Amino acid sequence: MSIIKMDSNVVLEKMKELCTDLLQQEGYKEMRQMIDQFASDEQSTKQYEQFIEKHHMMQQKESQGLELTEAEFKDYEQEESDLYKNDVIRKFLYAQREFSQLHSLVSQYFTKTIELDRVPEAKELKKGGCGCGGNCGCGGGH
Repeated sequence: MSIIKMDSNVVLEKMKELCTDLLQQEGYKEMRQMIDQFASDEQSTKQYEQFIEKHHMMQQKESQGLELTEAEFKDYEQEESDLYKNDVIRKFLYAQREFSQLHSLVSQYFTKTIELDRVPEAKELKKGGCGCGGNCGCGGGH
């Protein structure tokens, strides 16, 4: 049996077109600006990083079977609330979520095409799904 390969140049050319279209959208430019603004705002990035550190510390504690104290939980909730009060962080999180959803849609579209052996219809794509086939543990509800 000989090895069969697909022509990836065709796919790469289409991906280049898709990404060019994405870069030209006004919505992309606005979301990119939100991310850049966050990245250049030292106070916001520090606040966000501290929250992520606390989040990981609490996850680690829980994974070790240790119980979180009421004070730890309240402190965590307050820090989370403070993230959304910060306009720069809130916009960053929004842009990050939008890009993540777009990435998931592209991945899901590709996966469904192979799964169905045809181009999927919009109704066959899960809203908010990750397109991974259900094995990623993302909570996408598959």
